[in-house]
Amino acid sequence: MNRATIVGIAAMLLSAGPSLAQSAPSVPAGHQVGEEAAVLAALDRYVHAISARDLRAMAAMQTPDGMTYVARPEEGGGIEIVGRPNSYWVDPARADGPALRERYWSPTVLIRGPIAVVWAPYEFWRDGTTSHCGVDVFDLVKIDGAWRISNAMWTVEPDACPELRSADVSQLRPEEFQ
Repeated sequence: MNRATIVGIAAMLLSAGPSLAQSAPSVPAGHQVGEEAAVLAALDRYVHAISARDLRAMAAMQTPDGMTYVARPEEGGGIEIVGRPNSYWVDPARADGPALRERYWSPTVLIRGPIAVVWAPYEFWRDGTTSHCGVDVFDLVKIDGAWRISNAMWTVEPDACPELRSADVSQLRPEEFQ
């Protein structure tokens, strides 16, 4: 190939750059789509257990040594990050309290081998009233053939519901909340 041909090919590729990027696959390198339904089914069961305050079910679906981190607003401004072990959420002392309900939508799922990540906007209720919305991030691991919650992070954004809520009710998960 001569210099003029190489320059011509390079110019063509540079001018087509944005259109090439638009046609690139949206699936990240290494992602394994075949497990998405199983990962989301595991997360649906976990969210249902949260809403039912079923601490035994939650404990069975998570790793005991995992962690959670909550990013929530501080009084007077700023964000507070609170970390707790998974065991905190299934402590029998937490069995009583207000009625809870959580739902999420439009999940982004990434999977590679025995690890998965789910990122999704969510809405959380206490005693039948919206408390806040935010974004959930769940890490899952596949142990003995079952997907389990290993770590979780979420934002608490009391004023973000209008921005984050899905207009498409059919996307709400778990399905019983559609």
